[in-house]
Amino acid sequence: MITNSSEQSRHPEANNTGLLIIKGLKEKSQNSKRLLVEVLKWTGGQPVLTQQLCKLIVEAEDSPPLGAEAKWVEHLVQSRWLGNWENQPELVHLQTIRDRLLRQKQRSVRLLKLYRRVLQQGEVLVNESAEQRELRLLGLVTKQQGKLKIHNRIYESIFHLDWVESALKSLQSEIDPSDSEFLKTLSDLERKLLVSQVEILSKVDSETEDQGSAQALYEVLRDVTSKVGELLGADRATTFLLNEERTELWSLVAENEEGEFLDIQVRVGEGIAGQVALTKKVIHIADNVYNDPRATLVKEFDKKYNYRTENILAFPILNESKEVIAVIQLLNKLAQAQDLEGERQPPKHKGFTSLDLERLGKCVVPIRRILESCQSCYKVMKKLRATAALAEATRSLDQINLDTKAILHRVMNTAKKLMNADRSTLWLVDNDRGDLWTELPGKGEVRCEVGVGFVGHVAESRELMIIPFDLYEHPSAENAKKTDEQTRYRTCSLLCMPVISPDGELLGVTQLINKRKPGEHPEYNKDDWPIVPDYFKASFDKNDRQCMQVFNERVGVILQFVKTHETLKKLAQIEPKEAVYNTLAILGNSVADHTDEGLYNALYYMLSFIQSSVGKLLKAERTTIFLMDGEESEFWSVVVDAPGSDAKEIRISATMGIASKIVESRSIKASNKPGKLNDVLIHIGSDTTKIDSLHNLLLFPIVDIKGHVVAIIRAFNKLLSPLTSDATLAEKIDRNGFTQTDADKLRERNTGILPILQGCQAFHREIRTIQERRQAIDPLYKAISLVSQNSGNTEDIIQTVMQAAKELTNSDRTTLWLIDYKTNELWTKIPQADGTLIETRVPMGEGFAGKVAETGHPVNIPFDLYNHPDSHMARKTDEKTHYRTCSLLCMPVLSCDGELLAVTQLVNKRTSGSLLEYDPTDWPEVPDYFQASFDENDQKDMEIFNNQVGVVLPNVMG
Repeated sequence: MITNSSEQSRHPEANNTGLLIIKGLKEKSQNSKRLLVEVLKWTGGQPVLTQQLCKLIVEAEDSPPLGAEAKWVEHLVQSRWLGNWENQPELVHLQTIRDRLLRQKQRSVRLLKLYRRVLQQGEVLVNESAEQRELRLLGLVTKQQGKLKIHNRIYESIFHLDWVESALKSLQSEIDPSDSEFLKTLSDLERKLLVSQVEILSKVDSETEDQGSAQALYEVLRDVTSKVGELLGADRATTFLLNEERTELWSLVAENEEGEFLDIQVRVGEGIAGQVALTKKVIHIADNVYNDPRATLVKEFDKKYNYRTENILAFPILNESKEVIAVIQLLNKLAQAQDLEGERQPPKHKGFTSLDLERLGKCVVPIRRILESCQSCYKVMKKLRATAALAEATRSLDQINLDTKAILHRVMNTAKKLMNADRSTLWLVDNDRGDLWTELPGKGEVRCEVGVGFVGHVAESRELMIIPFDLYEHPSAENAKKTDEQTRYRTCSLLCMPVISPDGELLGVTQLINKRKPGEHPEYNKDDWPIVPDYFKASFDKNDRQCMQVFNERVGVILQFVKTHETLKKLAQIEPKEAVYNTLAILGNSVADHTDEGLYNALYYMLSFIQSSVGKLLKAERTTIFLMDGEESEFWSVVVDAPGSDAKEIRISATMGIASKIVESRSIKASNKPGKLNDVLIHIGSDTTKIDSLHNLLLFPIVDIKGHVVAIIRAFNKLLSPLTSDATLAEKIDRNGFTQTDADKLRERNTGILPILQGCQAFHREIRTIQERRQAIDPLYKAISLVSQNSGNTEDIIQTVMQAAKELTNSDRTTLWLIDYKTNELWTKIPQADGTLIETRVPMGEGFAGKVAETGHPVNIPFDLYNHPDSHMARKTDEKTHYRTCSLLCMPVLSCDGELLAVTQLVNKRTSGSLLEYDPTDWPEVPDYFQASFDENDQKDMEIFNNQVGVVLPNVMG
């Protein structure tokens, strides 16, 4: 390649090499310029090839005859290079090009198809696709005047059309969407979903993160649908999920030509997908779709989104009960020619085949599992969003006049936002007048008779009412139509639910009107009445109902506190505003901090407030409330050992000792010698060193309307009244102890205390649910976060991955082996006792890690690994190091493109709770804590973990 003077000055070595080349050619031939022209015809100016070919010419035994330079150079290239290029050390970069072309199967097929087009057509228009950039980086093609062309004759002669066809045939035989590959793809997507669930459940603490977690779930669904469409050769694919009312299908992933997401909703029984949902049968229209009477909606959508459907396949996804949960709809089967790269060829529509149906049928189970997991995760997300929304509604209530109307407006504005409803109303029960009332903007107070209209009907029946679009088709819609005519508003859908207090009393009814489609839409225009805008053509579903049930439960607690604040005032002699606000603050704080400490501190705050009120009523020195758990087998309470420390839970059996007797008889127990009662109910939560300071005791059961014990109030040390401030505790004690009058006071307040304690029980159940959910995902999320946050060098990522994997699986030793394709080896850096790192290498295929790298398949060997037929190498290594290998889990780390990047190796699963380090002097004995095996959960967690490592590694390794 000829360079200009500035380039020569920057690269003197290139200048010297060029001079030597020219000198050598002049010595070889009198027509050296002609010889150089022929060289460049073969090399296209590629520097390495040009230098090597010139060197080959100079070192040739003969010289080119004058006038026959072209033929002589061609013969030299053909005889010395092209026939045996793979064994020529000077052409090693051609081997690199070949290896990079064939390394990643899916990507390689795309590159080879593009390269084939360039070979066949001579040139291809430049479009800056990833494949075009990759071919240019490899040097196979060059950009000239907006077109891609083969770089030189040498590349064209070595990587010729027959070579490309052979390589493609070999690759495609390996990656054709066979059943096993199809299932593997779905398995990868399911793992991606699990990672997304970890992210979703870890991002519910703020509104912005909640939006991000919703997007993560959305992307999983889109990817599942896209992959099914891709593997079955469809131009478009859509997943329709069936709502739990089984009335409507809705899509999450359909896209138009501009790549925008479409919001498509179809009633069951309507259109192709609706018919499949209704009949549970496959519909396949191979040609002339528009002539099919079932395709009316297809024509409408095609016209709206500028598309033409030639053939269609709609397939029901059934659960284990043979009920439809979703419909997958595929449009326009594409011919293989469609897979050409660089430009879009006109598709050839041939219809879907029996093989497509058979393959899809075999993969229903993993597809169903993914979709059901998505739905489950979506429900959890909506429940947490409901909790967070109520926290937003109740936060800062102290800044406004704390009355029922203020709460009414704030709560329903939040419900409207949460449910994406156009209008929302909270109707409250007026027990004195026997009807319901609310306040509407611009109208003031409005009342509704029980049993009249949708709201009145829900108040009368105490059952929810959900009416999908279009509400005007409902038999009881006459009243709504009349109201709409007066107000010039169009009611299209409705969700009406009762608000019940913790003790079962009807407090009100929430009414949501007109579910709005996602996105930004204008306010309803009265001038358009009675036309229905497109964004009102939506329905409230079971997810909305469940979300509002959670929401209404919290609203019921709030309204109950508002309603019973006078009772609280009598109990604690405090201002009503303080009583209500304290409770609202608890509810708000409980969703702001989802840690165990935050949740239990919130519960302690709630309980201590009630305990303080009861203590003041009884004039007791200290009071503890023990609540029955959901299984009715234990009582629990929350205590703080020292001021400023976190709250913790304490539990006692409800089937033993004094507690069991109180549960059976619902009787009160009092004693003036509690220190002599050897029972856990007396001593738990108390300072054992101060047992002598307990002078009298009252145990009082709180009983619900069914006669079941909900809680036991434990009060110690009845105090004299009035108290002398400078008196000792012993002087303050009323030696007569608690009396029947004290018990009567509690019995009178049982009705006011009961709903508050039931609210505490409900909150406690929610804490346990969150803990169970977190227990399943926290270790994995911690490991993923640790790796994701790593931004250091390769040595740092090796150590980070090893430590994270060790903690995740409770393994004794871990190693991250990285792949070196140049040497065909695995390598890592192992820390030494002095803190230094020593590089270690093993050949590909050697040992367990090497075999995993070679095959791409995980290896899980349970205890005892020495019984495994391939354990000889591990035994030899153990003998040198005096370490005992007992179990092993070895798994591949793949990039997003499926390229093998590394292997994680976990050695010796440890039994739970074991902390001892292995002592080399005990070798070859097996300690008890090594007698364990990696299980399916470890393997599944490591699959997800390795996915994240595969994302991080390319960035660190460059």
